[in-house]
This record gives sequence, structure tokens and C-alpha cells, in this order.
Amino acid sequence: ARGHRVMTISPRYDQYKDARDTSVAVEVKVGDSIEIVRFFHCYKRGVDRVFVDHPMFLEKVWGKTASKIYGPKAGLDYLDNELRFSLLCQAALEAPKVLNLNSSNYFSGPYGEGVLFIANDWHTALIPCYLKSMYQSRGI
Repeated sequence: ARGHRVMTISPRYDQYKDARDTSVAVEVKVGDSIEIVRFFHCYKRGVDRVFVDHPMFLEKVWGKTASKIYGPKAGLDYLDNELRFSLLCQAALEAPKVLNLNSSNYFSGPYGEGVLFIANDWHTALIPCYLKSMYQSRGI
């Protein structure tokens, strides 16, 4: 409403049916492996809503495993939470650079490097660390 371009980034769980595949994929190093993530997108209420698509997210939803997103039951975490949310954080840092979104009359194209990241919970807590160690150190 104040003229800022806004993007939210979340894991793609099966409940986001209106998001469309952008056909953009990036490689992310998670633990000892390289994982490929894809981005899905929809535009709602003036916000680019981007969803990170990877099997590690889809297999953890109610409709697929009859369990919760963060653990099989309240108070118990999945053993791969650190890997899943490391993947989310790295994909979130790539999204503004690689996505060419033309979803409104006011904004189009990639966001580029002039962005502000808000890491609002433990799931995104690695974003400031990755920004400093992986991007700032390379002048990005």
C-alpha cells in the first residue's frame, strides 16, 4: 500500500493449490548433498507469494503422512528439521535474484539485490548467518 514490493517465502505444502510452477530451479547445498528446489508463485493482495518446492516439505504434511509439519506429534521434532529449514533459508535468499515476476502493473522483473529480509521465526533464523557468510563475503 505504501509502494513497496513485497514477497513472502514459505515451504510448499500441499495446501497451496493456487500457486503455479515458475519453472525456475536452483541448487542448494544441504548437509553433504546438493538439492534442487523449484519455486511456485501466486500473487494475492499485492504480495508475491513464493513457495519453495522440495520433497522434504511435501512429505511432512497432514494430507500425506497424517502428521504435523514440524514433528510427528506436538513437542517432538522431525530429525531432518535442520536440513529442511536450512534448505528453505538458502532458497529464500536465491528467490529475489532468480525469479522474474511480472505479477502487477507496478512491479515487474526480478527483485535483485536491494532487498530487506525479515526472518520471523526459528525456521528462518539462518538467513542472517547465510547472508553474512555466503553473500556479503562475496560482495553480494
